[in-house]
Amino acid sequence: MIEVANLTKTFGRTPAVDNLSFKVRKGEILGFLGPNGAGKTTTMRMLTTYLPATSGTAAINGLDVFEDSFRVRQLIGYLPESVPLYNEMRVWEYLLLKARLHRMAANDIPGRMQYVLEKCRLTDVAQRILGQLSKGYRQRVGLAGALIHDPLVLILDEPTAGLDPNQIRETRDLIKDLGRERTVLLST
Repeated sequence: MIEVANLTKTFGRTPAVDNLSFKVRKGEILGFLGPNGAGKTTTMRMLTTYLPATSGTAAINGLDVFEDSFRVRQLIGYLPESVPLYNEMRVWEYLLLKARLHRMAANDIPGRMQYVLEKCRLTDVAQRILGQLSKGYRQRVGLAGALIHDPLVLILDEPTAGLDPNQIRETRDLIKDLGRERTVLLST
């Protein structure tokens, strides 16, 4: 599902990722562990087509990340470390926007929205303004947005950062559950 070979990224003369290779099969959960500055986020940004590699190759479901970036983005759900939310929107409005940006069929959107609201335990706050939500709820909204188009691959950059112990446990359980249905790459 994810294949990376000799992936390298340098910023000037500073290496951020140096000759990284790995494979993740369908239905597997792979975690990147390491200190700040180890290249976890840079690798994820390359895999999600937000950052070009200096050298090496990467593919998602057989599609080259750098040559076929539009189709790759359709296959992945991405939760960056800092969830970019529109604070003035309501939860359901944000999810609707994400669904439309992913060009989902209009008749598929209501059912999918209901699914991600339930899966991410957001049903009770669907009408709330994003800017009024706690960090834990904001993370869940970001995850729901990454799931809205039913991607084959989830790429989650520090999905539990800043959460309390109960929220961390809930998020890890959700990730395990999601890993049964799709490939998950996460960092921590």
